[in-house]
Amino acid sequence: MSRPDIPADIRRAVLVEAGHRCAIPRCNQTELDVHHIVPWADCQKHEYSNLIALCPICHRRAHQGDIDRKSLLIYKENLAKEFGRHDNGTFQAEAVEIKRRLKEINRSSPGFRFQFDFPDFPNPLERIVSRNIEAWGLELLAEFQSGQAEWEKDPGSLPEHLRNWPASLKGSYEIVRRDERVISIRYAIDTYHPGAAHGARETRVLNYTLSPFRPVTLEYLLGDLQRLPTLADFIRNRLAATGRYEEFSLNLGTKPTEENFSLFTILTYGMLFIFPEYRIASYAEGEQDIYIDFTELKGVCDLQALDSLQMHDEA
Repeated sequence: MSRPDIPADIRRAVLVEAGHRCAIPRCNQTELDVHHIVPWADCQKHEYSNLIALCPICHRRAHQGDIDRKSLLIYKENLAKEFGRHDNGTFQAEAVEIKRRLKEINRSSPGFRFQFDFPDFPNPLERIVSRNIEAWGLELLAEFQSGQAEWEKDPGSLPEHLRNWPASLKGSYEIVRRDERVISIRYAIDTYHPGAAHGARETRVLNYTLSPFRPVTLEYLLGDLQRLPTLADFIRNRLAATGRYEEFSLNLGTKPTEENFSLFTILTYGMLFIFPEYRIASYAEGEQDIYIDFTELKGVCDLQALDSLQMHDEA
């Protein structure tokens, strides 16, 4: 089995948790690898709880057994405690009401306008979520800055009619759920590129459990991606029962791939699976979604994962 890349959301969360420094106390190196505490060969998964940021030297020592697995688990557990204790509350983004905004206007040719909003959660337990989202926003901004730098290297390659046609990105969000267990956020990313006839809107989702903190990925939800065909069949049958979709488009858009089922938000009593334009319906019909109750997912998803997402009545 070839080893897939660590998902960007999980890798970012591991680095933010460690403050972009080696997790071994007093090491403080900033050149980092992401290490599997339980080796990849044994677990075959990229789980946030099993990943830790190490510098290349400490990474090598961990593989050699000089830093044992139990120690790494202790260091991992302490990172979340240390984050809440030492975070100074200072963001790069300016405060806008109860949210923050990354904003940059480049007036060169073609230039760009960038605006990315994200929630400023005051609770120390939730602050790591804000940090992760800000880090994502900075990644998006870096992509725009890099694109502009490429144009500026060779201005003559930019057609005359595009030189005053700036690119733009606007990121806005909706907090779908926020409580002591889960934060689930749905983003709309509106992007224009120089010369584009129209803009594009992309939906992104960010889901986290708080205690312990971890990004909620499709793999975490299922426990094993081998269950993905079962989830795909279940959701396809639910969608087909509505009578709204052509069989060919529905079958194509619900093939058991991560891309087709990684867009979901977590509600109080269930989950909303989202399908972008063209996935199972025409562009004119817009995004499609379907709500599935947690009880319906018990035969499909990992029971411990489902339990971590549900609210429980106090005895």
